[in-house]
Amino acid sequence: MDLAPDSATVRGLIFNAVFKLVKQHHGDAASNELRATVSKKPLVDFFSYSARDFLQVLYQAAELLAPQYGSHESAIRACGAAAVGGFFDSGVGRTLTHIIGKGDPKRLFSSAPTAYSTTVSYGQREYALLGERKLRLRFTGDMQPVEFHQGLLEAALQGIGCQGRIEVQRRGLDAADYIIEW
Repeated sequence: MDLAPDSATVRGLIFNAVFKLVKQHHGDAASNELRATVSKKPLVDFFSYSARDFLQVLYQAAELLAPQYGSHESAIRACGAAAVGGFFDSGVGRTLTHIIGKGDPKRLFSSAPTAYSTTVSYGQREYALLGERKLRLRFTGDMQPVEFHQGLLEAALQGIGCQGRIEVQRRGLDAADYIIEW
C-alpha cells in the first residue's frame, strides 16, 4: 500500500471484475460488502478510482477466495484472470480479439504497454520479443502483486486461444519481468 501514491488510479472495470468473482463464490451480500469498503455506489467501468482502494479490495477478496483457490496467491491470480476475462467478454474485448486474431500472442502482447496505460495511471511496461514463441513484458513502478499480473496474462493467452506459461522474475518491490512462452 505504501508504494501506491495518492495520484495512482485503476479503472472501475478491474474493481468490478473482482467484485463479480467474489459474488460467484460468496454471493451478492459478500460482493456488496466488499464494494462498500470503497464506495456506497456501483463503480463505473471506465472511471478511475484510487489504486490504494483497489489494493485493499484485492487483498480482502484474496482472503475471502483463498479457501476456493487453495492459497492467497492463487486467489490473487484468479482476480487477475477475472480482470482480463471481463475485458475479453466486453464489446471492446471481442473487437480487439477479432482485430488481433486467435493464436497470435506476439500481436496481443505487443499492445500490452498501451492497454495497461489506459487501465492504470502508474508504472511503465515494455515489450521485448525473445524468440519465435517467447517474449518478455517488463513492468516497472507497478504496485500490483505479481500474481495478479500472472493470472491476467495467463487468461489473456487463453482469451486468444493459446496455451502457454508465464514465468515471473521479480526485479524489486515494484518491478518484475513476465516471460511468456507458448
